[in-house]
Amino acid sequence: MVRDAPLFALLLLALSALSASLVDAREHGQPSLVLPLLDSLEQGLRFFTENTASVNVDGMFALRLTQGQLVDIRNDTRVWDSLSSEIQDKITAMIEIPDAIYAETHAQMAQFKPAYFALFLPALTRPVHVDWRRQSLNLPTWDIVSETADYVMSQQAQTVHNYTETDICYSNILSNSKCEISKFCANMLMRPNKKQYASTHQLLYTQMAEIQGCSEELERSLQKWYAKSVDDVKEDLCRNIYKDASIVYARTNPASTLSDIFLEQNAVCLSAGFIEFLRFDWLSAVLSWQRMNGCFGLEVDDANPVTGRRLLMERSMGGGCGSHISGLATTYLSTFLKNLLFLL
Repeated sequence: MVRDAPLFALLLLALSALSASLVDAREHGQPSLVLPLLDSLEQGLRFFTENTASVNVDGMFALRLTQGQLVDIRNDTRVWDSLSSEIQDKITAMIEIPDAIYAETHAQMAQFKPAYFALFLPALTRPVHVDWRRQSLNLPTWDIVSETADYVMSQQAQTVHNYTETDICYSNILSNSKCEISKFCANMLMRPNKKQYASTHQLLYTQMAEIQGCSEELERSLQKWYAKSVDDVKEDLCRNIYKDASIVYARTNPASTLSDIFLEQNAVCLSAGFIEFLRFDWLSAVLSWQRMNGCFGLEVDDANPVTGRRLLMERSMGGGCGSHISGLATTYLSTFLKNLLFLL
């Protein structure tokens, strides 16, 4: 039996010790965990600058999310002023990278998948900011062994996610200046206990609403139809996602075809501020998946990169590297960095 209920208390103890070490290290201008995180993130971003011909929409969206996290760090005076000039310079340089990549790649992305490019265009042209506040989940206990057996049984069905449904809802929210929330999309958001991309895309829908400035309308709609707040829904989703991610992690280390969804699970919930996802064992695993050239992916045929995602969404960048999974990794690293710095 694996119990994660005490995880938050243990995490606080670990972070308390880490905070003391960071204070000591800052006297020498080099926080011990921040620099390795930044180096890995910088490698990931540089990989995109050297492979712009293969950047796709999902990769670019992830880079804009990454940029938004870094801008949030720069804009927080308390955090920013506590960082060394070396770290500030690294973050400042990395903030500029997605702008240069978009300038070089937007025409090819529009040509490669024009309808998909048009769908996400509002979130591709600028840094993407989502609502963040430090929060914790009320985690249950569960049996990882038995849950993993059930997970294997349902894995194939869950991986084949209904992208058409979520694409419709993303399109509705991103192209809707009046912020009208349809009952169809509200129902999609409220379906309980989904797994893998089905659950992360539910949470992404709330973040799309934030990106488009439609948070208040989504809040009113959920209160009217379900007597639930957006915060309640996010907590329910990330509690479910955390359980799912724990089982995925047990099957993903070392990297497997589940690496992509594991990164997405962590990135979406860390971007919302759920502290349980700030796990150093998970971070260590992810860092071990990064290749020497900075990318993430699997040893597969470049024509068919296997990440658990449909091929429309993933695009090979050569050498087994994928645009979506590599972009997700930069988002995950930036959300981990932001949560770490904002917590200490």
